[in-house]
Amino acid sequence: MRKRIDGSQLSVLVFVAVMALKIFMAPGLLIKYAGRDGWIGMAIYVAFELVILLMILFIIKLNPEKTLYEVLSNALGKVIAKVILAVFCVLLFIKLIMMCGEVELFFTTSMLNSIKYVVCFVFLLALLVFFCYKGLTPLSRMAQIFFPFVLAALGILFLLTIQNLDLRGLMPITADGAEIATNMAMFPMWFGDVAVLLGLTGKVKQRKRLVLKGMLTGGISGAIVMYFAIVLFAAYGDYPAIIDYGHNISNMVVYSSGSYLFGRFDIPIFCILMISIFVQIALTFFTITQFCGDIVERGSSVTWGIVVAIILFIMSQFFFNNKTELFNLGTGWPRWLCLAIEIILPVLVLVVSIINKRRTKNENDVQTQNSYS
Repeated sequence: MRKRIDGSQLSVLVFVAVMALKIFMAPGLLIKYAGRDGWIGMAIYVAFELVILLMILFIIKLNPEKTLYEVLSNALGKVIAKVILAVFCVLLFIKLIMMCGEVELFFTTSMLNSIKYVVCFVFLLALLVFFCYKGLTPLSRMAQIFFPFVLAALGILFLLTIQNLDLRGLMPITADGAEIATNMAMFPMWFGDVAVLLGLTGKVKQRKRLVLKGMLTGGISGAIVMYFAIVLFAAYGDYPAIIDYGHNISNMVVYSSGSYLFGRFDIPIFCILMISIFVQIALTFFTITQFCGDIVERGSSVTWGIVVAIILFIMSQFFFNNKTELFNLGTGWPRWLCLAIEIILPVLVLVVSIINKRRTKNENDVQTQNSYS
C-alpha cells in the first residue's frame, strides 16, 4: 500500500514551494538587473505561479490513487510518459543545482568566506539519500514540525522591517517602462518551484477543501514573499549597483531596517528560514529519484538516491561552483525549458486527468445500468 501524506502536510509543502528560491536570492537579483520596478514583474511571476499551483492541486484531487507517471502512461502511453518525466527530471535537477549553489552563496557571503562548505554538502547529500530510504512521510512530518519556527522567524523579520518601510522608494512606478518585461525574461528559473508538487500526485490523502486550503496557504506564502521583496526594492531600488548575486534577504533586510547597529542577529533567524530551503531541496531530490525509478523501471529509491547524489556533487563542485556559473545556468537555455515545462505540463496533466475522470464516471454509469437491466 502506497504511503500518503495528509492535507496539513501538503499545505506545509505548498507554503515552502511558493517561497523556495523567491525569498532567498531572487529579490537581490531582480533589483540588480530589473531595476526599481522589478517588483512588478516579480508580482506577476508570483500570481502566475499561484495559477499553476491551482492546477496542480486539482490534479492531486482528481488522481487520489495514480501517480504522475501512471496518469501520463494511461493517457499517452509509456514511452511518451517516460520522455516527459525525463525532461521534467532535467529541469528539476537544474533547479536542484541552483538551490544547493545558492545555499553555499548564503554561507560564504553572509557568514564566513572560509567555511568548508564541501563537508557540509556531503552530509546534506547523505541526509537526502536517507530521506529516499525513509520515504515522503518522514520528510513531510519534519517540515510540519519545523513549520512554526519558520513562521516565527518570518514574524521577527516582519517586525524588524515594518516600522522602517518607506514606500516612497518605489516611486515613480513603471519609470523603466518596457525594460521591466525585457529584464524579467531573464529570471523564470527562480520561479515556478511549485511544479515539483506534481510529484505528489497519488500520494496525498483526500480530504475536504484540499484545494481551498492549499491555495490559501500558497496565497499567504506568496504575500510574504512580495512583502519582503517590496521592502528590499523600496530600500535599494535606486542603488542597484551596490547589489550583487549572493546578497540575500537576510543581510539586506537588516541593513535596510537599520538593525545592523545591534549586530548580525539576523543570521540565526535566517538559518531557521533555511529549513524551508532544505525541505524544498529534499522534496526536489526525492521527486527526481522517484521519476528515475519510473523511467527505468528498476532500482530502489536508495540506489537512485545515491546515483543522483553523486551526479549532483560532481556538477555542483566541479562545473557550477561559483556565482558566475550559477547565474549563467539560471539565465541561459534552461529558462526556456523552465517556462515550457511549468506551463505546458500542468495544463496537459490537468486535461488528461479531467478526461480520465469523465471516462471512469461514464464506465461506472454503464456498469450500474447493466447491473439493473
